[in-house]
This record gives sequence, structure tokens and C-alpha cells, in this order.
Amino acid sequence: MRRLLCFVLIGFITPAIGLGQVALKTNDQINGYKAVPQEGIFVHANSSLFLTGEYLYYKVYCLERGGGDLSKLSKIAYVELIDTGGKAVFKHKILLENGVSHGDFFVPTDIVSGGYKLVAYTSWMRNQDQSEFYQSDITIINPYLANQGRLQKVVLSKIDSLGKPKKKDDEKKSTVTGTISKEGGPMDLTLKRTRFKKREKVSLFFQDKDNSEILEGNYSISVRKKDGIPAPAQLGMLDFFEKNDASNIKPSVAIGDTVYLPELRGELFSGKIIALQGNRSVQNLKVALCIPGEDYFFEVVETDELGNFHLNIDGYYSGEKAVVQVLSVNAEGYEVQLGEQKPLDHSKLFFEGIRIDSSMREKILQRSIHNQIENSYFQFRPDSILSNPLRQFSDNKEKEVYLLDDYVRFKTVRETIVEIIKDVSHKRVDKDNEAIRIKGFDYTQVTDLPPLILMDGCLIQDNNALLEFDARTIEAMTVLRHRLVFGPEVFQGALIIRTKVGDGYEQFQKNGAISMEGITKPQPNKKYFVQQYDGINPVDSKYRLPDDRLQLLWIPKFSLRDGQTQLDFFTSDVSGEFEIHLEGLTYDSRPVSIRKSIYVD
Repeated sequence: MRRLLCFVLIGFITPAIGLGQVALKTNDQINGYKAVPQEGIFVHANSSLFLTGEYLYYKVYCLERGGGDLSKLSKIAYVELIDTGGKAVFKHKILLENGVSHGDFFVPTDIVSGGYKLVAYTSWMRNQDQSEFYQSDITIINPYLANQGRLQKVVLSKIDSLGKPKKKDDEKKSTVTGTISKEGGPMDLTLKRTRFKKREKVSLFFQDKDNSEILEGNYSISVRKKDGIPAPAQLGMLDFFEKNDASNIKPSVAIGDTVYLPELRGELFSGKIIALQGNRSVQNLKVALCIPGEDYFFEVVETDELGNFHLNIDGYYSGEKAVVQVLSVNAEGYEVQLGEQKPLDHSKLFFEGIRIDSSMREKILQRSIHNQIENSYFQFRPDSILSNPLRQFSDNKEKEVYLLDDYVRFKTVRETIVEIIKDVSHKRVDKDNEAIRIKGFDYTQVTDLPPLILMDGCLIQDNNALLEFDARTIEAMTVLRHRLVFGPEVFQGALIIRTKVGDGYEQFQKNGAISMEGITKPQPNKKYFVQQYDGINPVDSKYRLPDDRLQLLWIPKFSLRDGQTQLDFFTSDVSGEFEIHLEGLTYDSRPVSIRKSIYVD
């Protein structure tokens, strides 16, 4: 681990080639690169075939190659759904916690029917060939579109999702069954019976095959209806381990090669400051990065000798824009460039074709009807957001919050500060400029340190413009009098402004020294709804609601801790065959892949 940290530190002081990339210039750097374990990703998805109006749920397992331990290296993983044209339908950024995370995607009604590819990787894995990324085939059917030509073309790939040549028998089998993965592991799943009535409780029992009564591990479980519509094969954890053990060859590197850095401490942001006049230095400039929003992020870093800067965000934020600006009275003399991650080339992906004929019409129609009814009552079965937002400096500190509707409204911030906001003042520093100041707790100590001023989570440096800002658009102002330290910058207190609309900062972003770019925010952590009927009076409204769930259960964080050996769920009003699909790892990194069927009458 010490060698790993040395490599990362060496990478950060090496001139950046692109976002998250560095050039290897010494043998020490090459040796450091080789010492870092490689990673592989397995994804457990709830299905490989979806209709519009359904959810694609997935659980990501990031593991070390050549073994099976969950990786503690990368803190960010990327999941993409790619169409046959190589374009991403979605690109999710998910926060890994001890090597695992999960997300979901609602299949919209404007998506085209056809074959897609689910791809998952980390930044560190981009040093490998893309065939080493996780890849699996996904079929989507949009029954609302007239032209279904893409579903009529059968284009079988030459390689399977593990990057190995396909056998002809596998090609035929995969388009029909969709479930050819290996099953097994040290754990077994049993049921007392396999036939159930509608809205009846189903109990699953877990048992260690070795009778050691140790079932702890990290699992994900899905219970979903099988309707006989052909679907691409789903590969399991045992298949992944077979490939993982045989794919631990590190890509060769030499001096001068560029490599991607692992996102070891969270999401990596990089950029560059350019002097508009050639004689101005770009070294040791202070740069602030803000991600505005309800759960905002703020940090200050310094540039290196070439004007490059890097910072990490280890946590969830809600904004979808990054604002970067130079902290300088002469900031207009610089231009800010926020690095962009080099897009992947998906042109070499092979897509699994599938044929849907008229015999499937009734099955697709019934499935679509179930989806429409279930979506109509989604508000009664909501999922819960569990993400913990970043709390950088305002928690556990003494602060004064002013809700401006509780006071007489004034037109400008200048008037509001004078009449309402205690311990905040403004003074003239020269003929053309004024400065806002916040008193510390020691009134005898005079300081010219500027305060941190954030509006809707974005740094405001133009005090003159802020003093004339329309205070009638502001909802609240919060004052902190503590001295705050962010990287190389020290602030005397903070003035946190929240506007009613949440975008008041945008009118301050007017010069080249401020860059505002769209970014992809991390997927929120969710707890998915689990239907319960026990203990409910049959006349209760929950009993009277229709229950057309095709997905009876999805639990991405299923740990079997504290001696747990049983899991309960309830059937819906839908009859037919349902598949129980469990994937995961035991506490000692042994793979588990189990499939069982139940029948609802």
C-alpha cells in the first residue's frame, strides 16, 4: 500500500496529459505502476431484457484481478448503456464503498427497440484493453414504436461477454434461454415449497454447504417474472471468477507512456490555468472549484509550475455544474480550462441480436399492461434516497441563520447587511471597490482576511456586484464567524446565501477566469421498496391497490450478517414463473451464483 500511495503522489506532481492521466518519466514511476493491483468489475443486473417503463437495476462488484477480494483501490466506477451506433444511452458515475455500489435506470418511452451493451469500468481499468471491461448484452423492446426492424435482424457476436470465442451451440442457446451462467458456490438457497398464491409470503432459507454456519458476505438478490420472451444470456459471479483468475497480465508500459490514475481518494477533477499574457506566472495560483446545488461542494487548490491543478471529491453532491475560478484580484488575466475525460471508443463492441416474432405479441402486450398499471401507482411504493451529502464546514459550528421573509425586505444586499445581518459589514478599500468583512469572535483583533462568500454553493468574489444584488430574490443568509481553511486559502468567516430559485450565482460568471462546465453527478444511494402485507388489515388502502409487480424483490445490499438465515418477500397479483437470482461473495471472497424458480397461481 505504501508503494501504491507513492505512485499516486508521483502521478500528481507529474504534468497532466488529460483528465486523470499522467506521463511515466522514470523507472520508479513504472515500478510504482506495476505494483498497483489491477481491477475487474462484475455487474449483477436484474434482467437482460426490458420493456420501456421498466427499471434496469444493477449492483457493481469491483474486485482485484488474480484473486477475488473486493478492491479498496478505486472509489468511483462508471456504468454505461451503449447502443449499436456506439453512443451512450446513459453514463452513470457511482461511488464505490469497499468495492461495491449500485444504481438504476428507468427505460424511457423514446428509446428504440434493439440490442444494447452494458459496460462497466473504473478509471484505473482504462489502462487495460477495453475487452477487459465488464460487458453484457441487453435487449430493449419499445412496444409503442411502429418500426421494429432492429429486432428482426439477428446479428450474433463473434465473442461472448467474457471476451472468449463463442461456440455455435452457445450462440443458439443464448438467444433463447438467457440463463446459461454457471451456478453454485459454498452457499445454498432453499424453499419449503415452490408454489404460492397471489400476495402470499415467500420465505427463502440460506445454508452453508460446509455446515460451518458462516453465511456472512456481500450479495445482491433479484426476484423477477420469467415470461418466455427470448433474452440475452446473463453471466454470473462464477463466470467472472473464471475469467478474473486467468486475466492478471499487466499491460506493458515504458518511459513516455501515459496512464490513467486510480481514483483512490474519490472522484478526480483536473484542469489548467492559462495566462492570457505570456509573462504572467501560472505557478502557485489558488483555484476554487465549486459544484453548486442543495448539497454543494467547495474546495481550493494550488497550481503546479505549468498551471495544472487536481482535486478529489469523496462523497455525494447534487449539482450538475462545476464552476472553477482563479482567486486573484487580477483574475481576468487568466483563462480556466477544466479537463475532460477522454471518451471511450465503443466502435469495436459486438452486439447480440435477437428475433421477436408475432408469437410473442401477447406476452409483450401483457407485460406492457402490467408495467403501465404498476407505474400508475408508483407513488405508493416509492424508493428512499440514502445518500449522505457532503458536510464541509457548516455543521457543528456556531452560526446565525437569517430567513429574510421574517424581516422587512430591502432592495439590495448592501441595505440588508446594514439593517439586518449582524457581525457583517462592508467598507471601501479604494476609489472603485468595496469589501465585505465578517467579525471574528475576538473583537479586539482586526484582520483584512476576506470571508468566504457562497451563493447557492458557488464562490462569489465580486463584492461590488454582490452589494447591489437584488436581496428580494434571496431566501436565507447564514453567517459563520469561525476562521475557515480550505487547502492553501484562509477565510475569516463565511456568508452563505441561498436564493429562492437556486441559480443566483450565474449572473456573476462573466469572464474567462471563471469556467462553468456540465458534469455527471454520482448516482444516489437508494433503499428500494419492498412490499409488505403481514399485519395489514385487508380493508386498508394498501390492500385495495392493484399489485402488478413483475419485479417482486431487488435488494442490492444483502449481507446475511448477525446469523441471518431467512429472507421474506411477497408475491403480487401476477401469476406465472418467477426466478430468484442471487449473486455475490462470501466473507472470505468465495463466489456465489444461485438461481431458483417459484410459481404463483
